[in-house]
Amino acid sequence: MLWQDLEHKKVAIWGMGREGLAVKQVLQKYASTTEIIEVNEENVDDIFSVDVLIKSPGVSLYRPEIAKAKELGIVVTSGTNLFMANKKSKVIAVTGTKGKSTTSSLLAHTLKAYGFKVCLGGNIGVPLIDFVDESADYVVAELSSYQCADFEGSPDVTVLLNLYPEHLQWHGSHEQYYADKKHMWSQGMWQLDNRDNKIHIKDEFFYDDEKQLFPIASLNLRGLHNAQNACAVLAVLKHLGLDLAKAEQAFQDFKGLPHRLEIVSEQDGITFVDDSISTTPETAICAMESFKGRAITLLVGGFDRGQDYTELNRYIKDHNVQAIALPTTGDRVETPHHVSTIKEAVSLAKQITGKGGVVLLSPAAPSYNQYKNFEARGDDFKASVKST
Repeated sequence: MLWQDLEHKKVAIWGMGREGLAVKQVLQKYASTTEIIEVNEENVDDIFSVDVLIKSPGVSLYRPEIAKAKELGIVVTSGTNLFMANKKSKVIAVTGTKGKSTTSSLLAHTLKAYGFKVCLGGNIGVPLIDFVDESADYVVAELSSYQCADFEGSPDVTVLLNLYPEHLQWHGSHEQYYADKKHMWSQGMWQLDNRDNKIHIKDEFFYDDEKQLFPIASLNLRGLHNAQNACAVLAVLKHLGLDLAKAEQAFQDFKGLPHRLEIVSEQDGITFVDDSISTTPETAICAMESFKGRAITLLVGGFDRGQDYTELNRYIKDHNVQAIALPTTGDRVETPHHVSTIKEAVSLAKQITGKGGVVLLSPAAPSYNQYKNFEARGDDFKASVKST
């Protein structure tokens, strides 16, 4: 919707978090005649009396109230869609189950190294609507499945990194989750599915088809999964007609994001690693692969979302990983070590991990049973490593 389409309309904003507040500010600037209603769980029925409903990402598209609103002829949209309709910049949209934030940040960092003016936002923290006035060369948009589900617009580039089962409670089924992710990706003017990328890794080098580029060791990030996501960055750069050799220095200069295979400290020959971002069994396996050849003590467990832990248990057994299980999904991990808190887990890990080993917090589950978010969980781990 363009700003003029909202003039003299009654508009409900459902969810007054960071994005909801940003949407309200923009509406007051560009559609000042709108009547704005702020909606939360206590007054949700107010949405049925408006012309337009702008919902925040955390509000599931599949809630019955949304269906009823649409039946009543109410236009349902989002801050992301308002940005896409009124933007002044080219957009590169990145999604996938895991690696979105790191890939988006690496892409934005690398484009800046080429001399472009770049904005980075979306699910990574800054609402896209904040960039609606920016005349940047590119807006790199990290989009969650929540933002992809009802996405409207045509990004200049869309990137799909990977797909694993996630967010069942919001999407209703794994099949719907996959479909919602692909919904945004399919609307791009140029689409990259990183699972079918001609830029690949061979013999510890990045390759463009058969052309050797530069060593993956130039990437200042640990893990094969990060190198694979870097392939997506290189593919986008190639599509934009840029010299890929110049990306090597930018890759070397890039600093990884917190809580993503972050080295916390070295104590008595033991390395402590915060990978609190890990919310699936697949990402925990990738994290352990990053330290292949070293003895690993895995801190695992969190909010139960009904994921399959068969492969994770197999990996733990086959690679002699010592697992320390945390509530609640830790109950499904095959290990004799069960604790109640991360502080207890760190204390036990220091006792059972030998010199040269790695204590790895990679929970393979969300944090919501004990923490507000994965950042709070990672911070607790860091504090426990320091104090225990």
